[in-house]
Amino acid sequence: MKSGPFRFDPSTLPGYGEMIIRGRIDRARARVIRGPVDRGASVVEWVVISALLVGIAAAVGLLLANKLKAKAESINLDTGKI
Repeated sequence: MKSGPFRFDPSTLPGYGEMIIRGRIDRARARVIRGPVDRGASVVEWVVISALLVGIAAAVGLLLANKLKAKAESINLDTGKI
């Protein structure tokens, strides 16, 4: 079910706001009609993808930290002065 004609010109600030609000209302109505089944599957996919990306980021961060630590330990700080 689409909403009716706009009350304001969409090229103005109030019209743009009305257009955004009507779009959100239309999407909410479509979700009620369609049901939450599609949305639940999408959430699970996003959780799995996010978990994989966090794992990859943690592994890369650990690898970089180890390499930086090894490089820092290899620097000779002995200046030869007493």
